[in-house]
Amino acid sequence: MFTAHQKHKLWLRLFACIGLGLIWAFAFPKWNMVGFAWLTPACLIVIGAGTQGKSVFGWAYLASWTHAATSLYWLLNMPHFTGALAGWFSLSAYVALFPALWTAICWHLIYQFKGTAHNGAPTDTLQWLRSRTLFEAQRLSILGAVLWVGMEWIVSNLFTGFPWLLLGASQLPYAPLAQTAALGGVPMISFIVVWTSLATGIGIARTKLRTPGPWTWLPDTILPVGVTIALCIYGYQRIQSIEDSRPKETFKVALIQPAFPQTLIWNSLEDQSRFEDLLGLSKAALQLDVDLLVWPEGAFPGNIQSFKPMKDLLNQHQAWFCFNGTDVDFETLNSDHPTTFNAAFFMNPSGQLRDTYHKRHLVMFGEYVPLHQWFPILKILTPIQHLFTAGKQAEAFHLPEQDIRLFPLICFEDVMPHLSHQATHEIDCLLNLTNDGWFKESAAQFQHAGLAAFRSIETGLPMIRCGNNGLTCWVDPAGRINTPGSHLGSED
Repeated sequence: MFTAHQKHKLWLRLFACIGLGLIWAFAFPKWNMVGFAWLTPACLIVIGAGTQGKSVFGWAYLASWTHAATSLYWLLNMPHFTGALAGWFSLSAYVALFPALWTAICWHLIYQFKGTAHNGAPTDTLQWLRSRTLFEAQRLSILGAVLWVGMEWIVSNLFTGFPWLLLGASQLPYAPLAQTAALGGVPMISFIVVWTSLATGIGIARTKLRTPGPWTWLPDTILPVGVTIALCIYGYQRIQSIEDSRPKETFKVALIQPAFPQTLIWNSLEDQSRFEDLLGLSKAALQLDVDLLVWPEGAFPGNIQSFKPMKDLLNQHQAWFCFNGTDVDFETLNSDHPTTFNAAFFMNPSGQLRDTYHKRHLVMFGEYVPLHQWFPILKILTPIQHLFTAGKQAEAFHLPEQDIRLFPLICFEDVMPHLSHQATHEIDCLLNLTNDGWFKESAAQFQHAGLAAFRSIETGLPMIRCGNNGLTCWVDPAGRINTPGSHLGSED
């Protein structure tokens, strides 16, 4: 039985965990309260104080799950409710494991360094922290930051990888600091945030070592804050360099955002109507004398009477054309299970297909069902009709008149750093075709675009993003998201 005092402490810790999870989520788009990210690591450690054994993991897991479930709420917007609910709950539960495990490991190491049992006595831990030298305190905070980055690496690469809620990714609005990704990717920003958070927390815990005063914790923060300032100076200079080196040559791109609901995309009876909508939007866009016309992922309907009106339009305006659709391996066309790809097609002004790119990183339950051969029941979790095959290689789309090479990516591929990093020195621009229509008007589109922006920082390449809904935009090499001066959509 719990005493009244114990119940009070239990409820207090419960609300603290939920509250931490919420402010942690608010650090990410579309709320962008990025300062909360700097509080999170230290607060996770504090939550574990005074607990024993598995309780450290349990309380941290509650905070972490609250964060993940709040940040990924948009999964519930998917049209197939059974799959949406299962995906939201299971993915949140999976992602929450890693910060909770980090918290448990940190406390385990604290007890190991103390040389005491896992009794969780907060007063003993404070006394031990206060007896550490400044060097030892820095070593603890740096070790914690390294462990955090290690956990983020695991969640970004294990199974298919899900690098979505990385702590450093929340810092995109701080443009100078975000340029750190050019040096070490988003993990380097996560390292800085966690190091600073832990060093500050340890400094506050060690204040009684020094003369009482409101700023006696500052010596513990001098090193991480100094490094952060140096990185911000580097970032500012990088942004200025990008501004000064903008090429004078330009090319015009028309990005069509039809805003088709996902349920409409799945309705084959509406294919011809969708094509006519796209054709009308394209006619209006091509009046602007553009070099390249782009349709987003999911927009092109496969079952139409004729593609000739589109070819005639391209020929009339002498524009290149990039669009998304399903590609079939004709060698398997007559088999029971033909091989299909989620593809980007590149067509010249004469209407001839010049290049095709097959998506390499497929979305689980969105483009394929794992283990469906042995567990067919898993198919009830998704409404998809076709199981795609992953492509094997990167491609480049070349516009010969402007001598510009585009590096195509489809859907969430712009979230995966290793795919964008395969762009060679000959590439001039990243090109992403995406469809966030699955998630309606939610934070998903802002989170997706924010993650994509880091690919531009890391590669030093601008990015063109064309979405069925969400943020159709271009991103400069500094990761700054710019919406087009003119955008055409079926809702306009």
